[in-house]
Amino acid sequence: MTGLAPTLIADSVVSLAGLIGLALFAQVLRMQPGSAVTRRFLFALQVVAALLAIRLLQWLTGVEWIGRLTFAVAALVPLAMLLVAETLLRRHAPLALKLCVSGGAVGFALVALLISEDHARAAIVSLAAFQGLAFVALAVLVLTRDRASLSPAENKTIDRLALSFVLIVPLALTDFRTEFLDLPVRLSGIAILALCWLGLTLRRNEASQSEILSATLASAIGVIFASACIMELAALDGRTTLQVMAVMVSISMLAVIFNQVRIIRREDKIGRLLDVLADMQLNDPEAFLAALQNRALTYGALILEADSLKDFDADFRDCLVRRRIVSSKDLDPIEDPQLAEQFAWFFRKFAASHAMLVADHPFRIMAINVPALAQSTQLEQELRIAQRIAILLAEREASHG
Repeated sequence: MTGLAPTLIADSVVSLAGLIGLALFAQVLRMQPGSAVTRRFLFALQVVAALLAIRLLQWLTGVEWIGRLTFAVAALVPLAMLLVAETLLRRHAPLALKLCVSGGAVGFALVALLISEDHARAAIVSLAAFQGLAFVALAVLVLTRDRASLSPAENKTIDRLALSFVLIVPLALTDFRTEFLDLPVRLSGIAILALCWLGLTLRRNEASQSEILSATLASAIGVIFASACIMELAALDGRTTLQVMAVMVSISMLAVIFNQVRIIRREDKIGRLLDVLADMQLNDPEAFLAALQNRALTYGALILEADSLKDFDADFRDCLVRRRIVSSKDLDPIEDPQLAEQFAWFFRKFAASHAMLVADHPFRIMAINVPALAQSTQLEQELRIAQRIAILLAEREASHG
């Protein structure tokens, strides 16, 4: 890269990071059922990905006619966003907005093919204005929606995507270099990465809007501080510092997205315990416990009856009957030191992280080993559901017996 101009290097790295982020996000979307929202969202991602790929190709080859393709594809972005917005809102956009966005996409595609070099700058300014106005109209459409007509989950999805939309509009305008706006690096790739990241957080319900904003702010402060240090150490000017900052932000965001996608793919491969419970036969307690032993995060769990629990006294049993589930992280609240020691010995002896009562009569518990990194509030809730089902099945069998 030493033969390339610094501006081209920064632009290329940020755009390439955005392109890879889109590819990773699309992988996750393809794991979902093929709903209308998924199909339209994938179409929008494909349009933006095509824009980034064609633009990178034009920058690195210097072939002029490729730039015309970039111009034509960029005109499709508002149309793709409109299709996504309509599906999320479950209503049609105003006819005037549809005609303007569709007509603009066709018109600018023709302009890309027919315009001369003398009028190229005017065409770029016009495209920027078209995109900006279209994005503002879409923002108004989203903000003025009837929230009561949508479910809380739908409103949450729209709010998360609208948050990234706020970043996309100003950062996308930095792609149009004119005498009025000549930043040293194009920043739309960072906005695209923000969209991918916020989209991925929709699959992780534990993360609230404030937590996401706090994490974003903390990351931004860290990057700004690191960039200031680099500027001071390397005696960089302001333009170069902005380029370094943009590259650092894009690479760090791509790393976060890559990690999120790995987590999501692993969770889908393992399968949620709730999904397993939904498919289980609930007429046989033995079959239910056997299914738990062979599926999801409870794989390999041990079923222990009285003969296997001779090391543990009546207090141990009473505590489990009362609390239903005891995990290795629950030892500190146990006031009786002897009882706490019994549970500690249980977890060591059976290499378990959880002890779960599955039957009162006869007394039967399940020793489950869940890795510490896989433990979460959601997992605890799922185990409690499984435990409740096991108890109900055991009680029903005992009453019929």
